Amino acid sequence: MFIPLLLALLPVQAQEDPARAELARLRAEIERLRADRETDRARLLELDARQTTLLEELEGRRAPVPAAGTWYERLRIGGYGEIHLNHEDGAGGDQIDNHRFVAYLGYRFSDSIELHSETELEHSFVEEGNGELALEQLHFDFRIQPSWNVRAGRFLTPLGILNETHEPTTFHGVERPLFETVVIPTTWSSDGAGLFGELAPTVSYQIYLASSLDGSGFSALNGIRGGRQEERPGISEMALSGRVDWHALRDADKSLSVGLSGFAGGLDNGNQGANPDVDADLWIACADVRASFGDFDFRGAYALEGIHGARDLGPGVATAIDGFYAETAWRVLPRRGDAEREVALFVRYDQVDTQKDLPSGVAPDLRGRRDEWTAGVSWFPIRDVVIKADYQWRDDDAAGLPERFALGLGWSF
Repeated sequence: MFIPLLLALLPVQAQEDPARAELARLRAEIERLRADRETDRARLLELDARQTTLLEELEGRRAPVPAAGTWYERLRIGGYGEIHLNHEDGAGGDQIDNHRFVAYLGYRFSDSIELHSETELEHSFVEEGNGELALEQLHFDFRIQPSWNVRAGRFLTPLGILNETHEPTTFHGVERPLFETVVIPTTWSSDGAGLFGELAPTVSYQIYLASSLDGSGFSALNGIRGGRQEERPGISEMALSGRVDWHALRDADKSLSVGLSGFAGGLDNGNQGANPDVDADLWIACADVRASFGDFDFRGAYALEGIHGARDLGPGVATAIDGFYAETAWRVLPRRGDAEREVALFVRYDQVDTQKDLPSGVAPDLRGRRDEWTAGVSWFPIRDVVIKADYQWRDDDAAGLPERFALGLGWSF
């Protein structure tokens, strides 16, 4: 009986073995998935930690690099320079002169606060009184509203045409006009503060209380030019200067601007505050005009200077100085469309008189009354580079002056 029962149970065991095998397989798969889930979770945590570390590292690397709109976008770099070749009769008449290189650095701290600076090197070197390295400008502009803003520091005295705008790409001729060298001694900086802005859409103004001149530096031949202060200027007797410009026309093919400027101040001032102990003062009245009509440009200026106490300033210093110049230019190859090249022919007449009126009993220095005719060409291969050539006929009331030929290369950026 045992044997038949055993034989009857065999199919049941055969049927149960596959089920057990499947159950075991399922259990194993479940355990594997559980293990994989733990592995994935651990891997996920590891990747998350790595991501956090990389993000922190990247943020650390980014810290020194400014975001858009910070310092490197607010920084402004520029400059200009001139190289001259001059030929004239007499000693020292033939020379190449790296006349000046000026570096501009500015920074916009905000939409309303700006810093401007210019440093100038003249004649390639500075040694024993030759050449010059000078801080031409260093001032803050605080922009409040169009009608009035504040300027403080060292800025360009607002007289004449070239003293404020004298990059070589902005005027014709290798050398600056005689008027803008002697009567208005470009470049002339003042240290102080004042206001500037627009009184109307076509009228702008500037007015400053600032350092004046050193009267002991005035001379019979060069007028007030030697009175400019550069090193820690004395402010024993300060000056008031100002300018008003009327921009009558501002069309694409024609423009007209008229400027009136003035200066008044005492002359007992000296570099490093070493005042020369002179009793004198100076006033200047100046008018200028700039115009463009089609392919023709015109500019000119006149100034009259009065010196009270001239006798106290040195031999031959005049009580009155004046001068003017007028210039016409024809752009024979004007800029058209996207073209940047331009060729202009020009002619200019200068006259200055540093001996216009003298203290009683003082004999005039005949070299003080001078005039110049200058004719030449300005070629702009691109807008910011100019090649110049001109010829000058010069004369004075003494023995006369030699004629001069000059070539120049100028640039601004």
